[in-house]
Amino acid sequence: MFDQLSASWLIGLGAILCLLLLIIFRQIWIYLLQVFKPFKKGKTYWCRVTAVSDGDTLSCHRLNLRRSKTKLRFAFVDAPESNQSYGLESQRLVKKMVQGKIVRVKITDIDRYGRCVGVVYRYRKNMNEELVRRGGAWVYEEYIRDPKQLKYMISLQDSAKRNKRGLWRGTRPIRPSTFRKQKN
Repeated sequence: MFDQLSASWLIGLGAILCLLLLIIFRQIWIYLLQVFKPFKKGKTYWCRVTAVSDGDTLSCHRLNLRRSKTKLRFAFVDAPESNQSYGLESQRLVKKMVQGKIVRVKITDIDRYGRCVGVVYRYRKNMNEELVRRGGAWVYEEYIRDPKQLKYMISLQDSAKRNKRGLWRGTRPIRPSTFRKQKN
């Protein structure tokens, strides 16, 4: 079949086949980049929580072929430091809520330490709000831009204070930001 074609036709046919193969490989490469893409700001991912560092930081593996791992900080909340009063209790609370579980994470930002900052959902329940509701963390008011969300989060914190839940059981809890400044 091909022995009847001239050399120039065979070269042209070979060039077209090479071009088609190049296009196919490029499309496969773009697809694989999307599949293996690490966590990006503004995106939502499913992942399994593998470790809890403290009351507002955890590590999780994204549920994709690459199993991208990241350190994730809860958005809009500030939990006590591990060596601070109620720090270990806050960490235990987060472990109880999400450790080893599959969660949905909406990345809101990347902090100055390279950690992803996001809202964690478990069964459509916002774990960031749940942490404040149970008295495991303060509301990080400086980072909430939406006035309705700020008002709602403050109301959750006030409710935890009134009912003396979590860290509000103590006489005078110290905000983690103040605690960090005192240590320096």
